[in-house]
Amino acid sequence: MSLPESLQNQEKQEDKNTIKQKAITREDLLARLEDMSKRVLDPEVGLYGPESISWRINRHTSIMMGAGCANLLQLAHPWVAQAIDQHSQTQTDPLGRLRRTFLNVHTMVFGSLDQVLDSAIKVHNIHAKITGQVSENAGQTKKGSAYFANQIGAMLWVHATLWITGLRVYELFHHPLSVMQKEQYYEESKLFAFLFGIPESAMPASWSEFMEYYESVVSSDELAVGEVGQQLVEYIFSMKAYLKPFLDRHKVHTAVLLPERLRRDFGFPELTPSLQKQFDFDVKLARTLFAVAPASVKYMPPYLEACRRIEGEKAGLVTQMTNRVLYGQPLLVS
Repeated sequence: MSLPESLQNQEKQEDKNTIKQKAITREDLLARLEDMSKRVLDPEVGLYGPESISWRINRHTSIMMGAGCANLLQLAHPWVAQAIDQHSQTQTDPLGRLRRTFLNVHTMVFGSLDQVLDSAIKVHNIHAKITGQVSENAGQTKKGSAYFANQIGAMLWVHATLWITGLRVYELFHHPLSVMQKEQYYEESKLFAFLFGIPESAMPASWSEFMEYYESVVSSDELAVGEVGQQLVEYIFSMKAYLKPFLDRHKVHTAVLLPERLRRDFGFPELTPSLQKQFDFDVKLARTLFAVAPASVKYMPPYLEACRRIEGEKAGLVTQMTNRVLYGQPLLVS
């Protein structure tokens, strides 16, 4: 006699929860990378290519408007906040840390298969060294408990913040995706998840279930903003004096995009009509500017560089200069 459907679903959820508690070993990563590589149609193009939804969304410069929101969603996970506080240079070099983060992410999205695999292994090796003890109580995370960066559940949450925030910002500046397009986008995102060793068995089955997972985490005590997270936010939004006007404005963008609960917990101002008006004005202005801007402004330089790579050409001088400003090096995915 088979179990009722509700009990079957409960058992599946319990299985997923068990999987999420596990650490991602090097063997796990290599198995995921092998699986991912078999799904890549053209190693020179990489994971996605010009016809993918992932490139369509991530190529736009406007997606950077969501950078602060994605970063803070990650910091709201106590393990992520503790790892960054204890093992990164965010307090001494926040701009450098952001550069390195986006360098790896954009290499994975726009790089050739060899570049993608190399970046995945580098990131895993860094995360494998990130372990420690939690310094404060935050939600369900208790002071003195152990954390490790390569936990499946923590990595899945970081993955979700990037892909969901990216889509939200794309739809804000451009147009909504259809249900079918969102499903394709989510299927494509699984290849990216494999780069961190996240098994498909730990991931929701569809885009709608992915969103349900995201909302459930946002509303749970799995996320909690402690003193460490609040301090890191101060460092991020005051990283360089000459960037203050931009960072102050980006703080407004971040406040509007964050879920209400986390906006409050991070100490951001209440979402007033005035704040929303500032946000709407910036979105409208950016839409107008991007509509007439050249490709070198409208699109991220790794995307332009990747397009030239596929055509067998070298990245242009402007792309190389922009890469140097954003990532500290002229070539990323050539």
